[in-house]
Amino acid sequence: MTLDVLIVGAGQIAAGYDTPDSSAILTHAHAINEHPNFRLLGFYDVDYRKAEAAAKKWNARVFSEFPQSDIVVICSPDTCHLESIRQAASMKPKLIVLEKPIATNQSNAEEILEVVKGIPTQVNFTRRFVPQFQSQAVAINDYGTFITGFGVYGKGFIHNGSHMIDLLRLLLGEISSIEFTNAIDDYTIDDKTKTAIICFNSGGEFFMRGVDSNCYTIFELDLYFEKARIRVLDSGDKIQIYYAEKTKKYEGYFNLKLRDEVHTELDNAMYYLYKNLYDFIANDVRLLSPIESAYTDVVYR
Repeated sequence: MTLDVLIVGAGQIAAGYDTPDSSAILTHAHAINEHPNFRLLGFYDVDYRKAEAAAKKWNARVFSEFPQSDIVVICSPDTCHLESIRQAASMKPKLIVLEKPIATNQSNAEEILEVVKGIPTQVNFTRRFVPQFQSQAVAINDYGTFITGFGVYGKGFIHNGSHMIDLLRLLLGEISSIEFTNAIDDYTIDDKTKTAIICFNSGGEFFMRGVDSNCYTIFELDLYFEKARIRVLDSGDKIQIYYAEKTKKYEGYFNLKLRDEVHTELDNAMYYLYKNLYDFIANDVRLLSPIESAYTDVVYR
């Protein structure tokens, strides 16, 4: 079974971050071309010349309106997601892929949820598709009760902070409360990079700190459990796992010792997204980031 895929929006995440011969798979176009059961139909963009350039790069077609396709991938700007989803849904595809964040405000996000009812929709929260993060979500109970943690990020609480919120929900469960302490104007007027204190239904608190993205890009987490410490470094390229061990020097004391360092497949997360899509369609495997569970109003508070 071969499925045709249309990409809406011809920017970096759609087509720009890599090339057909890159070793890393960083764009939707590359992932689609690498998967044997998908065919890249082409690109649609309001900027026709942009779509033309992407189509030439990836040996695909360019469209001036939405063609019929099995799958529609929404890579348009955040503010255009609702309109793009409306157009995509009207074509009744088998499935929609939506770049994060779902929308720039809660009202639009909730309307998008209504528009896609009956159409399976996967949201690209990248780390959800990385096998090593899925393994950590399973192993997390072995570490004991979550106590506390902190993380740093930049470029908008909705735009990039939603990635951290999603990863926290994957690893630690649902959020019970969130309290904002300050904000940085490093992205847009309506999407500041907020610092927050987050609490979870299962207990524990997490300090999510905003860092000015004009200085550099950063995404890291440090999580402390009863028996272990988990560090997510280099945007998720690396996971360090520490375990509490008795010290040799001081009787009755425990220190955290590095037990394992995992180099993840973050560079191929996009491929795993499409593998999950095909497994869902062909083998009835669950979607890893369906819009119904990817949405949380915490992002829009």
